Amino acid sequence: MQHQPLIVRWSMPIAIVLLFVLSLAPIRMLSWTDWFSDQVQVVILPIAGPIEFVVDFVVPPEISNPLATQREKVIADELDIVRTQLLQTRQENHRLNTLIEQFTRGAAIMPDLDVRQAQRPRSSNLIGDLLVIRTGKIEGLTQGTVVVVDAIQLLGKVTRVNDRVSMVRPITASSAQPILATILLESSGKNQLRCLLTPVGDGTLIGEVARPTTNETWQVRIDQEVRLLDDQWPQHAQMLMIGNIERIENNESQPLRQRIIVRPTVADLRRVSDVILRLPALDQTDGGDS
Repeated sequence: MQHQPLIVRWSMPIAIVLLFVLSLAPIRMLSWTDWFSDQVQVVILPIAGPIEFVVDFVVPPEISNPLATQREKVIADELDIVRTQLLQTRQENHRLNTLIEQFTRGAAIMPDLDVRQAQRPRSSNLIGDLLVIRTGKIEGLTQGTVVVVDAIQLLGKVTRVNDRVSMVRPITASSAQPILATILLESSGKNQLRCLLTPVGDGTLIGEVARPTTNETWQVRIDQEVRLLDDQWPQHAQMLMIGNIERIENNESQPLRQRIIVRPTVADLRRVSDVILRLPALDQTDGGDS
């Protein structure tokens, strides 16, 4: 039997004694062992990921460390709350920016007139053709107050009013009166044609337009804007939007006249959620802003 070298026989006892001594030594005396630790990390780290994946597959985290999983759920819930709050804040900012833009556009219709604009919600109920608005005489509304949506789209007039509730008849209601309007043949508004529009009851208005005789190049076309120009309405309502031309028909009984069908820019004036009231400006002594 071949005898092992002396160094081989004593290597294990020496290693055990050395490890025991090192375990009792102060930490500051063991800094030289960091070199060995770095070499071990170089070997172990590349395979740590696959090993961890295999361990998690065999023993799911919720079993091996349920407390860690619970913390993750709490963090996920808090993240969902913060995300919801962020979306709500963005939505509110968008709503306020839209409202500011609408007020600005509404004021630009008649910039020389001192008109106060106030946004108010409408009730979900309809009384026949009438919309119910949640405000009334307490805020200065009177019979005939002009009501718009989306800043410049004419909705109608207040027909009934009490202290806290008022009723508005849309211009598209079958019971509404015909209104005089003007067709903007150009975006600049220099060339216009007058027409008398009557509500049909299906959300549109219909009217006849005399073909121009002074300039035959002027043409009525689909999508042209039609705006209010009627002395029966207040001055601050003039040039508010009635709608766009949706269809043009020939009038067989009057060949020199075309029949136009106009649809408001809002799909259904009876289903709007908010309206904007155009009111005379308050004196400084009468109160503040709405």
